Amino acid sequence: EEVHSDRPSVLSSKLRELFGAYTSCPTYTMTSGTTPIEVKVSKSVTPELGDEQFAYTSTMELPSGAQVLKTMAVREGNVAVMLVGAPALVDRHIKTAVGKLPAGS
Repeated sequence: EEVHSDRPSVLSSKLRELFGAYTSCPTYTMTSGTTPIEVKVSKSVTPELGDEQFAYTSTMELPSGAQVLKTMAVREGNVAVMLVGAPALVDRHIKTAVGKLPAGS
């Protein structure tokens, strides 16, 4: 998990840029050492939390099988919280993480 802070307009712009970059390319290949790994990316549904929400799911085709990760960020005022992990865990814990943001952030 990560917490970021900046002016709301800066956080919004950076989050849109980051999540836009990942979701603009539905598949790409990365390497681990010399092993190519195909990654599929899709936008994910987000709960109505904070001022803005962003999410995508990535599926990596590893030699040992597929691994799925969800990345979700919620901006509330000048603070954003980001969780990355198993989709069910991210979905289960994002509301608690956002609830820990300082009031009036």
